[in-house]
Amino acid sequence: MRKWLLVLFSCFSCVVIAQNTPKIITGTVFIDSIATQDVHIINKKLAIGAVSNENGRFEILATENNVLLISHLNLEYKEVTITKEHMKTKNIVVFVDSKTHMLEEVVLEKQKSILEIDSDILTNAPVVNASTLKLPYANVTPTKDEKTVKIASGVAVSLTGLINALNGTNKRKKQLKKITIEDKSIEKIRKHFTDGFFIRQLKIKKEHINQFLQACISKGIINLYTKDKVLELTAVLIENSKTSPYLLENENIRVTKK
Repeated sequence: MRKWLLVLFSCFSCVVIAQNTPKIITGTVFIDSIATQDVHIINKKLAIGAVSNENGRFEILATENNVLLISHLNLEYKEVTITKEHMKTKNIVVFVDSKTHMLEEVVLEKQKSILEIDSDILTNAPVVNASTLKLPYANVTPTKDEKTVKIASGVAVSLTGLINALNGTNKRKKQLKKITIEDKSIEKIRKHFTDGFFIRQLKIKKEHINQFLQACISKGIINLYTKDKVLELTAVLIENSKTSPYLLENENIRVTKK
């Protein structure tokens, strides 16, 4: 009798383990019967993702009852739960709706100076400048910089300006180039994982996603993304989100204390 019970328990354990083992699910994303590419699919439970190809197809690891987060810039956000039938057929078809963008009317006007006078309001207005206000520097002629150097092309260049250009401008250009590259990389990482991943999985407030990613630059996330090490990048983001000051829970705590 004990042997039979042991055999039954072993069989039951194998069935449970098999059910909880992630399997590759193949899926297709449609908009009005049209296969759609560049749609982000995130497994909320396993914290992994995939992107649909030009045929709308994707592959992702999942187990029964896992929730897939479907998102795209031009699509309505959607969640799909993996069922027993999906695990049996190893296939899933997702239908999403296009997102409608409502824009408010914006009126653009020419920017005016604080000293500009509206002729419709005030006529024969006095002239306002440094001379009429009798400012001390009204009649001062700017001094010329006599320190010049002649370069090979024959053009005379201000020595002070040349030094500033070499020491300041080039440095600023390098800094600007670095910041630009980092900003573009941050946008690519945010688009790859989708806002739903940061808000629902990492609990980062939407308006603080970019600040959170900026804080993670020192952890090497740009290098990981460039080398297509998505799993390592995901692990770094999850680990840093635990102590991030931009968590939704932190926001709720501050509101409660007030």
